[in-house]
Amino acid sequence: MNEMMLKSVKGKILFKEMLSGHTSYRIGGPADYYITPKDVEDIRTILEIAEKQQLPWFVIGEGSNLLVSDTGFRGIVLDLSKAFNQIDSRGTEMTVGAGVLLWDLLRYCTEFGLTGLEQLTGIPGQIGGGVVLNAGAFDEEIFSTIQSVKFISPTGIIETRDREDIHPGYRKTDLPKNIVILEIELALRNGNPAEIQMIQKEILKKRRDKQPLSLPSAGSVFKRPSGDYAGRLIEEAGCKGLRIGDAMVSRKHANFIVNVHLASALDVMRVINEVKERVLAKSGVMLEPEIHFLGFDQPEKG
Repeated sequence: MNEMMLKSVKGKILFKEMLSGHTSYRIGGPADYYITPKDVEDIRTILEIAEKQQLPWFVIGEGSNLLVSDTGFRGIVLDLSKAFNQIDSRGTEMTVGAGVLLWDLLRYCTEFGLTGLEQLTGIPGQIGGGVVLNAGAFDEEIFSTIQSVKFISPTGIIETRDREDIHPGYRKTDLPKNIVILEIELALRNGNPAEIQMIQKEILKKRRDKQPLSLPSAGSVFKRPSGDYAGRLIEEAGCKGLRIGDAMVSRKHANFIVNVHLASALDVMRVINEVKERVLAKSGVMLEPEIHFLGFDQPEKG
């Protein structure tokens, strides 16, 4: 792309930015363009450029549910963490920017005594990603509190879609593809800050006890199969501790593949494929990845 085309973008632009510094796996090659938009007009401009140049683009969030190819991403990566990180509340109703960390939203709710999101405590990432994936835990999902979602389409049109017009499923929604979430409206309930904090501490303890939080990972690698648990099937197939290079199936929780030291994306992919094969052979279940993959379908740039 002619870099002069980006002159009209007011936000920060980095070239050949290593994505390993922007993912929870600490894995990933360079993105051709890593852009932190300053406002909605910046996003509209970037999407227009991407369309004209036939460039793929991706909103990275916190990179907490993502495996990036070792060769990186031949396109534009959008980081909404700077200009879309506002939280505004009116009683129990809230407007939350897509770049807000889920953890920061929960802290805000605790401070102001707003209940309804406690079960999501400890889930990493930003609100925008949480909406796209319908983030959830302990039988609670973020869409149980969402009233509307505001987004911008690839053609630059801004739309607000009410909750009744969105049909969320397990780690997915039927929102249009290739949109950029801008903000969401939430409806919570009044609660006691001390009780909210106590629930959050209990959930964090459960996570620390069960999950390998001391090593880089992307959280649960596989979706929960119907009527069962991916971790149980993986353990039953004898995969706990399975290691290829520096990628290993956690001995603490079998649905986590951790970066033991300097794992490559290829290491992780090989472990994923081996786990899928062993589980299929043992139980007849084909596991479906929950994490997203970036840059694997692109040719290596010479």
